[in-house]
Amino acid sequence: MSKLAEQVGGLRVRQNPKTTLLLVVSFFITTTFFGIPLLSKHSKLHHRPLHADEILSKCKALHIKPGPPKDFASRTASDRYVPGTNATLIRNATIWIGASEGTYEGGDILLDKGIIVKVGHISKADLPSKYNVINANGAWITPGIFDMHSHIGVYSAPDLQGASDGNSLKGTIGPWLRSIDGLNTHDDSFPLSISGGVTTSLILPGSANAIGGQAYAIKLRPTSERSPSSMVLEPPFTLNSSATSSLLPHRWRHMKHACGENPSRVYGDTRLDTQWAFRQAYNEARKIKIEQDDFCAKVDAGLWGDIPAEFPEDLQWEALVDVLRGRVKVNNHCYEAVDFDQQIRLTNEFKFSITAFHHAHEAYLVPDLLKKMYGKPPAIALFATNGRYKREAYRGSEFAPRILSDAGLKVVMKVTRNIVFRMDN
Repeated sequence: MSKLAEQVGGLRVRQNPKTTLLLVVSFFITTTFFGIPLLSKHSKLHHRPLHADEILSKCKALHIKPGPPKDFASRTASDRYVPGTNATLIRNATIWIGASEGTYEGGDILLDKGIIVKVGHISKADLPSKYNVINANGAWITPGIFDMHSHIGVYSAPDLQGASDGNSLKGTIGPWLRSIDGLNTHDDSFPLSISGGVTTSLILPGSANAIGGQAYAIKLRPTSERSPSSMVLEPPFTLNSSATSSLLPHRWRHMKHACGENPSRVYGDTRLDTQWAFRQAYNEARKIKIEQDDFCAKVDAGLWGDIPAEFPEDLQWEALVDVLRGRVKVNNHCYEAVDFDQQIRLTNEFKFSITAFHHAHEAYLVPDLLKKMYGKPPAIALFATNGRYKREAYRGSEFAPRILSDAGLKVVMKVTRNIVFRMDN
């Protein structure tokens, strides 16, 4: 048909060959210049990079909460057990059970593969083939003391030049610092603490810095390797981990904060300066966390072409990002009500919790304030014998533990530094 005609709305329209050519050219231009972005976007949605599984695993690991493995309560050997070590049977002991159970007189304790297997009356049927026997002759046996505020190894006993590694003097904020990097496990404070019944210590950085750095829980018993790393109780994945997968439950991490007199005295700051330093640091960590969450949201949606070439992270701030993800127990050196108030506001601004306020002399004056902490109220770790030794400790009270306990807050009694021979800070 040489001439094409259409009936449109009652009008007779004749097709012009020039118009047809113009439509074809317009379609080609539209497809060429406007279709490519659409096709490109479509290809972004489906193109998986070679390391996609690694990225997916990293994103999934962001949501893993810390804690012991599921089989922890049923384990038959400690991860610190030294193969070839015989079991130990302690006979005829006065065993302090604690809580409402009181004591067990003339009792036995069986230890095997680093586990307390049984407490009470041990029969022959309970015993392994090889074991050593200790007759306690009625002596007391108590649970080992967990020292939750310790500086042994990062400060020396006695004090010596060149052996004071508890604090950095390079700046108020230092979440990237680690107490294990200054931990001298050959210091005399170790046998002295063991003689006082301490078996486990949380080695905190000092309190000169607002954020002093990362802390590590260690077992005080010597190891064949004789190194600080071999004594770490629950190493995070970044430190000599025995975990086979980053998707297994993460070990708890620990961090030291401090407010009040110490950071102000060391750096010549006021409380206003210190709190601003806290907010700056947490804001930096929050920005990285948001970038990571946005990155992983695109990965989950399959938008591989829209993600940056590298996962957004920064070694300097990664520990503080983990605080915001609820994977770090923050221990805060804090004495006065004004400091509790600013720290609790900080937790609500940046959505993280503080595990415990340490020293906390004025905590008994403001129990309702403490309950406003983001997440849940902190534990209050009070000095057992040390008080009124500097201005911010003047309002301490011997009645504080009872007042706080009656208010529904968890109370822990502690000392500081090297438990059996020195208390300061």
